Amino acid sequence: MARLTKLTVMNYRSVGDRIEVTLPRGVPLVLVGENNAGKSNIVRALDLLLGETWPGTHEPEDHEFWGRAPERTIEITASFENAGWYDRQGNCTGVLEKLRWTYRPTEEGDKCKFEAICTGGSAPRFVSNGTRDQCVCVVVGADRRLSYQLSYVSKWTLLSRLMRKFHGCLISDPERVERLKNQFDTLKTIFAEVPEFAQFHEVLAQQFQQTLLGMTYGLSVDFSAYDPSNFFHSLRVLPHEGGQARTFEELGTGQEQLLALAFAHAYAKAFHGGIILAIEEPEAHLHPLAQEWLARKIREMCSDGLQIVLTTHSPAFVDITGLEGLVLVRKENGATIVKQVSADNLARFCVEHGARGERARADTILPFYASAATRDILAGLFAKKVVLVEGLTEQLALPVYLQATELDVVKEGIAVIAVDGKGNLAKWWRFFTAYGIPAYVLFDNDPNHDQEARKRRDLLRTIGLGNNEVDQAIAATDWRTCEAYSVFGEDFEKTLRGYFPGYAQLEDEGRAELGESKPLVARYVAERLPRDGAPGWDEFRRLADRIAALGVR
Repeated sequence: MARLTKLTVMNYRSVGDRIEVTLPRGVPLVLVGENNAGKSNIVRALDLLLGETWPGTHEPEDHEFWGRAPERTIEITASFENAGWYDRQGNCTGVLEKLRWTYRPTEEGDKCKFEAICTGGSAPRFVSNGTRDQCVCVVVGADRRLSYQLSYVSKWTLLSRLMRKFHGCLISDPERVERLKNQFDTLKTIFAEVPEFAQFHEVLAQQFQQTLLGMTYGLSVDFSAYDPSNFFHSLRVLPHEGGQARTFEELGTGQEQLLALAFAHAYAKAFHGGIILAIEEPEAHLHPLAQEWLARKIREMCSDGLQIVLTTHSPAFVDITGLEGLVLVRKENGATIVKQVSADNLARFCVEHGARGERARADTILPFYASAATRDILAGLFAKKVVLVEGLTEQLALPVYLQATELDVVKEGIAVIAVDGKGNLAKWWRFFTAYGIPAYVLFDNDPNHDQEARKRRDLLRTIGLGNNEVDQAIAATDWRTCEAYSVFGEDFEKTLRGYFPGYAQLEDEGRAELGESKPLVARYVAERLPRDGAPGWDEFRRLADRIAALGVR
């Protein structure tokens, strides 16, 4: 069965220059990034090409052109494997490589073209229903209209598509068709035992015939327990609970999503693929544990053949072992761009930036990162930039200090991330930088767990420092803030005690109220330090300026 392998989009909505996303086998395609980056527009492009409506008749509105410039050419292309090209009689006479939709406003004549590109270099061909129906896309949007998809409202709903598939399989055996007709006739006889039905049927037929008197053609009306053009139209999908049938309106959002997944998965299994399920924000209305459970089911179904595309703002749906399906979506100069990194790419990038050893190979790099990934760390994929710190103390306290210097990290989309020690700073700097997310690092010169300064040297060389500056940073006994890093002399708390009079006293108060938790005490102090002329505020303003300037071109 056909499988979508690649989607390219150009000049459509927020997408300007051509972008390309690859759908790897066995893992979901997960579109992540900050709000308004263009994730949903990628799904809309996929839906336009393979969704419910026929793209050949689509007339774009002004907002569908990049930059609202209706003179631009829009192009959306899907690449496939295991797909055939079918003529109008349903005969497969070629190997389908791509489906391409273009809209050229300056074209003479037909501005809109929907074409099939086959292998072998032949000219583009027309697209038949049989060609397009090999790999269809069903979108479960933020409005969760699952009841629509599981109805016969149009022939393009998921249920209608499925029943046409069943009908085609059924009528391939004439003897089976005849047996089924006899069974339906028996059902109709039972329906006629209801007096009201029998009377209504008789009156309707009489009135219809009288109305058509004088017409030049004959026409009659009848009730049937089946539709001979599609025997399966009599089937309905009904959720059950406790042995009782329910309506879709009675289902919670999470239940609807699971039903959509189960339905699409069963479709893919029955027909060996041929369907793409796109879900926007699957985390909506789900508590954190339910998000994790749903993410696990999605990964299981993808490994079993279902193709799934997600847009999400939740790190629960990010799985580093499925890194090749992870697409970072962001805007650059107002246009949507994407970044997709393979295991080979990541391993190569890490080696180019100082990584050594067995864990820096393509076959080991993903388990290496996955074993240390946390939700807090993965949340950095949704940020404009990240500040990497050693532990929870700095993670809790630093945003308070920065906000006091008028850098609101939450408002500016800056994630402060604790990576659990000096040895992990270089590791995660490489990861985020590989995705093009600017990363700033903070550490201290406390020699605990780094007696020979190997971890600090690795970090500083990774971020591009020369030997002299590396030596100066490691020798620093005071607070040193530079373009890409900041080092707190001996350690974070001792340095701040020297820069803020009254810091130690507030620590004592914090311990009395909160106990011996260093992170909680550090945040307690940060929230209560007077916003006066203490030298520490000058240093934090310098740090805020460096972070704000990070990644600015």
